[in-house]
Amino acid sequence: MKKILIVESDPAIAASLEARLQVNNYHVIVSQDAVQGTSFAVKFRPDAIILDISLPAGNGFALAKQFKKLPETADIPVLAITASTDAQLREQAMTLHLAGFFEKPYEIEELLAVIDTVLERRLRETRQSPALAFCRRTGDASGMLKAKKILVVEDDAKIAMALALRLKAAGYETVLAFDALLGLSKAVKISPDLVLLDITMPAGDGLELARNIRNNLPQPPPFIFLTASKQEGLRGKALELGAAGFFEKPYEAEELVTAIENIFHRDSAQTTMTA
Repeated sequence: MKKILIVESDPAIAASLEARLQVNNYHVIVSQDAVQGTSFAVKFRPDAIILDISLPAGNGFALAKQFKKLPETADIPVLAITASTDAQLREQAMTLHLAGFFEKPYEIEELLAVIDTVLERRLRETRQSPALAFCRRTGDASGMLKAKKILVVEDDAKIAMALALRLKAAGYETVLAFDALLGLSKAVKISPDLVLLDITMPAGDGLELARNIRNNLPQPPPFIFLTASKQEGLRGKALELGAAGFFEKPYEAEELVTAIENIFHRDSAQTTMTA
């Protein structure tokens, strides 16, 4: 049975989360502060850690850094939760290579789905290469297999950061751009394997950006378009450009991740058939 350590200062939230995890066949260990959280992480070696950012006896991000440094916990994936809406917290979570970031109140089903994805990937990596698993968890690029690169072009920083963290949890390398001009520049620079593209944004619309990327890259990547607009005809225009996917906001993150996995699986199968 997989072990999950919850480091959460609110007893009610911790108890509720513990109950849901137990129903989903996880063995749960609960700590309410950073000192005890560190002790339990080293002692029990959990398969994943759910960490509240605001904790007694220590800041959650400081504790996440501590987990990365300790040899007993360095390869354990950490998912952060917080009641704060400060956008900079997401940036810190990305810098620390955390496996997930959730704002309270979060959707428990989404949290469970991310935990399942993280643990499944961790198991695959450990079977393939223990060194690879350690590199992914610690953010050390040396010795890592090449991950698929996804360019996220989205003018809403909060949405972009949430997408980036979810994609990283699924094992993808993500690069962010917040307007069309920067999106084109980064696409040319990194040659992404896939582009997630908002249709309405500053400095140009997403449909035009898709055309520009295709005209400037020798091997254009597949595109998935995202939009909050209800304007008629957008889906048709996206399909005319050869869109691999089209999602209206608000969309289900798990459906988007599944669509991305299907695209890469399909492309891999086609490459194998033509090799």
